[in-house]
Amino acid sequence: MTFDENNFQRYILAVNIFNMNTEEQARTTKQKQAMIDAIEANFGNITKAAKEVGINVRTHNRWRKEDNDYDTQFVKIKDVSYVKVKDSLLEEAMKRIKKGDSTVLNQMLRLFYKNLPEDMIKAARVNDIPVRATIKWVSTPQDPRREGYVKPE
Repeated sequence: MTFDENNFQRYILAVNIFNMNTEEQARTTKQKQAMIDAIEANFGNITKAAKEVGINVRTHNRWRKEDNDYDTQFVKIKDVSYVKVKDSLLEEAMKRIKKGDSTVLNQMLRLFYKNLPEDMIKAARVNDIPVRATIKWVSTPQDPRREGYVKPE
């Protein structure tokens, strides 16, 4: 095989295409990792994370379908983010309990316990225990039902 000018141009084109593919793959790998980090930083909010990374949400969904490792990382981060959000809600609820703000506390707890994790529901089914959440009401100094309450003027 002679290495004429035509073959040389084809060779250069093939090398450039190969390099472009590896460069694009490296860029995509970096974007995937940036997206995973952004999802964690935004507590599982995919739209915010995609904007932060500079990709479309559809790209994220395509990556999940095409790359099993990426999908596995995403599911783990999503679960961790869900736990972090619940923990921060519970922490805020505890702060408000100490301040005596029962209205906001009741709403937060209602949201918190709205969808119990599936593990708790499965455990309740296995053990024949009804799933219930009990909220104990504690009166505050501002409560008009409390003994010795003086109405502010």
